Amino acid sequence: MEPVYQEFLDHLEELSQLLEHMRETARTKTVAARAGDLVELDQCMKQEQAFSMALRGMDQKREKMLEVMGIPGKPLSRLAEHYPEALQAQASRAAERALDRYEEYVSAANAALTAMECVLHDIGRMMPEEGRTQAQPGEVAPPPRMRTDFRA
Repeated sequence: MEPVYQEFLDHLEELSQLLEHMRETARTKTVAARAGDLVELDQCMKQEQAFSMALRGMDQKREKMLEVMGIPGKPLSRLAEHYPEALQAQASRAAERALDRYEEYVSAANAALTAMECVLHDIGRMMPEEGRTQAQPGEVAPPPRMRTDFRA
């Protein structure tokens, strides 16, 4: 049996762990957005950039390993079908774990996006349109520390 099969299972475990870290970062980002913690949001975005680079490298490695195994382009959900019989159950579990972690990450990332959109919408409502000095009926006026008098 070729070692690339076990190597790929190890690769999937590494991917699952990375997706777990990405999920936690997305959750932290949601909390930071709701709290208005810009420093924490910045940290989360820096981590996301690092994750993006790591994912890019992992994807390239995945493609090479799938080619060596003779199954390029096959979806992860069908991976076990193409594995030696002795490793099919392990391949199925590894693929399922990676797919579950991905779904959890997407859910957390969507929650973070929604939280940030809400915060940006609230900020947009507080900011007066150009040339307008007072809030219109039904709008929230910005707090005094956010108002500027340019008449000086």
